[in-house]
Amino acid sequence: METRLVLALALSLAILVGFQVLLPTPPPPAQAPSASGPMDAPATDPSAADLAAPPAAVEAAEAGPSVEVRTDLYRAVFSPRGGRIIQFELFRYPATADPDSGPYDLIRADGVKPLALLWRNASGGVVDDRAIAYQISATTDEVAPGGSATVTMTGRTASGATIVKKLGLQAGSYMIDLSIEASGIGATPLGLGWSRGVDANSSVAATEGPVAYVDNGLQFFAVTGISEPAVLEGRFSWAGYAEHYFLAALIPDEPVPAKMVAATADGAGQSTLWSASPTEKIHYQLYLGPKSMADLEKLGHDLDQSIDLGWFWVIAKPLMWALLLIERVVGNYGWAIILLTIAVRVLFYPVNKRQIEAMKGMQRIQPEIAKIQERFKDDREKLNREMMELYRRHKVNPLAGCLPMLLQLPVFVGLYNVLLQAIELRHAPFFGWINDLSQPDRLGHLAIPFLTPPGIPVLTLLMGASMIVQQKMTPSTADPTQQRMMLFMPVIFTVMFVNFPAGLVLYWLSNNILSIGQQYLSNRQAS
Repeated sequence: METRLVLALALSLAILVGFQVLLPTPPPPAQAPSASGPMDAPATDPSAADLAAPPAAVEAAEAGPSVEVRTDLYRAVFSPRGGRIIQFELFRYPATADPDSGPYDLIRADGVKPLALLWRNASGGVVDDRAIAYQISATTDEVAPGGSATVTMTGRTASGATIVKKLGLQAGSYMIDLSIEASGIGATPLGLGWSRGVDANSSVAATEGPVAYVDNGLQFFAVTGISEPAVLEGRFSWAGYAEHYFLAALIPDEPVPAKMVAATADGAGQSTLWSASPTEKIHYQLYLGPKSMADLEKLGHDLDQSIDLGWFWVIAKPLMWALLLIERVVGNYGWAIILLTIAVRVLFYPVNKRQIEAMKGMQRIQPEIAKIQERFKDDREKLNREMMELYRRHKVNPLAGCLPMLLQLPVFVGLYNVLLQAIELRHAPFFGWINDLSQPDRLGHLAIPFLTPPGIPVLTLLMGASMIVQQKMTPSTADPTQQRMMLFMPVIFTVMFVNFPAGLVLYWLSNNILSIGQQYLSNRQAS
C-alpha cells in the first residue's frame, strides 16, 4: 500500500509540475457580441466582435521624424505615425546571454505598435488613431540623474477632433505618467491598447500575452490560446501585456470598473483597456520594465501579483526573498540555489528522518505482511484486523513514510515556481557551460531529437542518474511489479525536465543528492 501511495504522490508531483509549464492558464470565455447602438445612445462597452475585425482605417499619414528620449534605465522612441512607442530598450537587460547582443526591446520590430487610442465613431464602430500624424515634442532627449522629461504628442482627426498624449518620464524609474485627452470625438468610451508582435509558433509565446489584475485576481491570456477576442470585466488594478520576465501595465489611479479585450491580430498580441463610461480624458501610470519582486512590491498597485507563484505563493514568496538574500552573500545564483536547497533539507531533516525510519520499519515486517496476506486472502475483514494488529505490535504506521512527502510538497512546488519565475535567473551564469540558469543546460551542439536547443543535457542526465541511485538506496516494500513501475520514474522525470531551465534542474539534482546523503547516513547508523 505504501509503495502505491509513494508512486501516486510522485506521479501527482510530475503532473502538477508539467501542467504549470506546458499548459497556460485558460482565458475566461469570450462574451457574446453585443449590438452597437446609435451615436446618440452609444454602447458604453465594446464587445468581442468589435475587436474581431481590425479597427477602421483611412489613408495612412505621412511619417515624420521619430523622437528619442533616454534615461538611465531605458531608451524610448516615439513615432508620429499614430503616436506610437516603437522602441523601448532596457539598458540593464541584454537581449540574449551574449553581453554584446544589445539591450532587450519590449517592443518587437514586427507587428502593431503599442499605445493605440480607440473610440467609437458616429456609426458606432470602433476606430483607432493609427492613421493620424502626430506632432511630437520632448523637453529633453537625455534625462539627467534625478531629472525628468515630458513627451507631448498632438494629433488631429479628419473631422477636426484633437488628441493629446502626454508622457512623463523619470530617471531611475520604469513608471511613466500617461494622460490622454480626446476633444471633439463625441461621447464615447476610450480604449488604450498595448500590443506586441509575437511568433505564435514559438514555445516562448505560451508564456506571454494580455494580462490583468482584476477583482483581486490575476487573469492571463496566452497568445497561443486566443483564437477569438476575449472580454474581461471587473474592477481593474491594472491591465496590459506580460512576457515571462517583463511587464507592460496600464495602471489606473485606483482600482476602477473597466473592460479589457484580449486578442491577437496583425501578428501581435493585443490588450485594450476600455473606460467604463464615455469620457474625453483618461489618466494612467504606465509600467514598462522587469517583473522584479523587489521593485514591483515597492511600486504597489498589486503589480507584484504579475509574478505568478502558483497555488503555494504564501510559501513561495519567502523562498524568493531567501534566494535573493543568499545570492547577495555568495554572488552566484547557482550556488544560491544549492544553498537554499540545503537550507530546506535541514529544515525538514527531522521529518525526512522519520520517513526513512518508517519505511525501514515497514521493510522489516514485510515477511509477516506477506504471510498474513496469503493466510487471509479470502477474508478481507480478517485480513485488515490482523494487519492493524501487526502494525500496533511493531509500532509501525504504514502512512508515516508518505505523510512527510505530503508535507513537503507545497515547499517543493513553491520553490519550483520561484526558480521558474525569478527574472534574476535570466542570463545568470553558474559555471562552465552553464551560462544561463533560465535556459536548458546544454554541453556542445550535438543535435538530439526533441531537444531544443541542441547539445547534451548534462545536468538533466545527472538528475535522472541520481534518482536511480536514490531508488536503489531507499527501503522498499514493493512487489516485483511495483518495483518495475517505480523504475520508470527516473525516465519520466528526465524526459520531463530535459527542456526545463537549468536552475530548476540544478535544484532537483541538489535535492536528490542530499536525499542520497541522508539515506546513506541512516543506512550506516542502522548497520
